[in-house]
Amino acid sequence: MPNKIWTRITDRNRWPRNWWYPLPKKDGRHSEVVKMLHESHSKAINKTMLSILAVGLYCLLAVFSASDKSLIVTSSSIQTPLVGTSISFVAFLRVAPILLVILTVYLHIFYGEWLRLENKRMELNIPLANTGEPTIESLPTIFSITDRRLPRFVTTFIFYWFVPLILCIMANKTFALKELILKMFYFASVVTLSLLFLQINRCPESKRFWRNAPRWILLALLVAFMGYFPSVSDSFRRPLNLQREDLHEAWLQGLDLTGADMSNANLKGANLRMAQLSGVSLIGANLQGTNLRGASLKKAHLNDANFQGANLGGADLTEADLFSANFREVKEMEPYRIKTAENWNRAFYSNEFISIFKLSPTHNEDLEKIGNYYGGGKIAYIFQPGDKGYVDGERHGLIAAEADLPGGYKYTWKAAKKACDDLSEHDCSDWYLPSKEELNQLYLNRSAVGGFSGVGYWSSTQNDAINAWTQIFDDGNQSINYVYFRLCVRAVRAF
Repeated sequence: MPNKIWTRITDRNRWPRNWWYPLPKKDGRHSEVVKMLHESHSKAINKTMLSILAVGLYCLLAVFSASDKSLIVTSSSIQTPLVGTSISFVAFLRVAPILLVILTVYLHIFYGEWLRLENKRMELNIPLANTGEPTIESLPTIFSITDRRLPRFVTTFIFYWFVPLILCIMANKTFALKELILKMFYFASVVTLSLLFLQINRCPESKRFWRNAPRWILLALLVAFMGYFPSVSDSFRRPLNLQREDLHEAWLQGLDLTGADMSNANLKGANLRMAQLSGVSLIGANLQGTNLRGASLKKAHLNDANFQGANLGGADLTEADLFSANFREVKEMEPYRIKTAENWNRAFYSNEFISIFKLSPTHNEDLEKIGNYYGGGKIAYIFQPGDKGYVDGERHGLIAAEADLPGGYKYTWKAAKKACDDLSEHDCSDWYLPSKEELNQLYLNRSAVGGFSGVGYWSSTQNDAINAWTQIFDDGNQSINYVYFRLCVRAVRAF
């Protein structure tokens, strides 16, 4: 019984082997009929190929020319290729791949028939050539030029790899939207698998081993990755790039914009209710009158953002950076949510919130003075209630030298302290090496103070006899280092 089954499976004249290794079928059609069909199929293939190239290149142009704004704003529209109907860009990213696949299926149906006609043409030409009669010539198309590598390569690429390439590029564009990642990935993967499988099937039997071996490996790898992809799909998500985009009064309610770069964007009057804005960069963005009720702003960068008149009721600001953010005249903002953010005491508030937070009555004016020239340097920090050196009714703070001490990374800890103590600049001789806390104030206000040329800086705070605290100005990390390390120095003085 097993031998009969094996014989049945390995018989190339019966299914499934006759499908996988199709034997030439007897074709009783007249040579003129074969010639006519050969010619008509060749023309159909050429037209379909040109249509695929045109649609594919149009898709590339549309994807590369469209900003990420078109992915979230429904008013952005684009014309569909061939049909010419205007639809939203997101709808275009759904429809265009289907159109490409339809054209590809149409192309391969004709191409499969053309290959059978080509075999029949060559079969009919053998007796004609022996008798000296005129043979049936193949049309001078790219498909019949088989004796040169470049035409063969171009033909193979257009037939089997052009559409998958276009789909991969379009999929990468949609990977900014979480809900489309899996759909576009599997659509592109299934199309690629189908064309790769078809290419393996059509490979000449004499060349099947050395040509198909890498194709089978690629096919197996792709199938394995398709099974693995759902578990890592989030890591393939691309953050939206919305820098300087005009999104005023845009309807973005409930959208997942996690990690987007919206620096200096105009979001005045936009609806971001319940939107996911975790890790978003809104540095310098205009959010006047924006509805952010219930939005998640966890770990968002809100430096210099303008929230005047915005609705922040129920907004989650956990670990968001509020440095220099403007919260004057905001609506429904809960004080306890503000205090879950970083640098909450460096933002601008109404008098009501200044009183609630027990900040200095001149809090807003003090922040505006940071970075101004005064007392031989630039104001780096003004003491707030609770700070050492704060005096009620008086204004005191920290002045930073305009530049690092010369020499860059050449100072050990002891050399750094001595250089600051010996510094005499702008008729001031009371400069000193900042403490760990004071150095952190310089880091927080580094943009306003300016002039920082190094990455690591010494503080005067010792950890023990051989280690002192330092701070990295790339990420703000404070750590202890051996006192004989060589780092940069910025002197400060009090006023």
